[in-house]
Amino acid sequence: MTPFSPRGPDHRTAACQPGGASRRLVLGTAVLALLSRRTPAEAAVPVRIFYDVFENPPLIMGNGTVIDPVTPGLTIEMLRMASERSHIPITLTRTPWERGLYLLQDGQADAIFASSYVQDRTRYGVYPMKDGHPDTSRKLFDQSYRLYVRPGSGVGWDGKTLTGLHAPVGATTGYAVVPVLRAMGVDVVEEPSHIANLRELVAGRVDAYAELDTHVRPLLRSDPTQFGSIVELSPPVLSKPYYLMFSKIFYAKTPEFAERVWDAIAAVNDSAAYLDLERGKYAD
Repeated sequence: MTPFSPRGPDHRTAACQPGGASRRLVLGTAVLALLSRRTPAEAAVPVRIFYDVFENPPLIMGNGTVIDPVTPGLTIEMLRMASERSHIPITLTRTPWERGLYLLQDGQADAIFASSYVQDRTRYGVYPMKDGHPDTSRKLFDQSYRLYVRPGSGVGWDGKTLTGLHAPVGATTGYAVVPVLRAMGVDVVEEPSHIANLRELVAGRVDAYAELDTHVRPLLRSDPTQFGSIVELSPPVLSKPYYLMFSKIFYAKTPEFAERVWDAIAAVNDSAAYLDLERGKYAD
């Protein structure tokens, strides 16, 4: 007896019909093509990006390890936009700068910002490069270190030489200005806290404090009783572009991810959406 088939006794599977194998081959090819269109980023774990615990408005907003969900800072928003543009997921974590550099060296962090180009950091970190030099088209932003002194201290700065020093110059631990000052022959003491450095200055234990102006100016405004008399000297000690620096460990494994993120940063920097954030949400 012929088995019952709703399609009639002459029904055969596609595999048995003429051309069935060809159709299966076409279907398999289509599936492979679909899978091949997935970018490596879609299968990747998020890139672990770390940054400092100190406020640097408008680039980084708020102090401590918490990331403000509404106004985290321009740079945080830029990196999130770059993540979307490059299709590479990221996570963001705040930690003290010196510890962040250690985590990068140890492979526990994939990237850190914002790092100016420091030759010694290339032992464990990778910057966006072009023709053997840091590629400023793919920077995050520019910043300047300036000197802060007590009024009437007699400390002078002409852009090349510091004069009138009777005590060391304070600086934040691990910051790029430290080797620059020491190369000038200046005695530098490092302290991890901006507030502590300012208090050392007010107390006379240091004669000047070298720090990023975007870090210090909000602190001076926030506590005029304690810090309102502090004087900012010009010109800057150091003005540099700052980058998202990847670990050598991460870059060796997936250089294409780092390059795509850097390219996306450049694109976001030039975008209307980022300009709108600068002029609107994060305007002074």
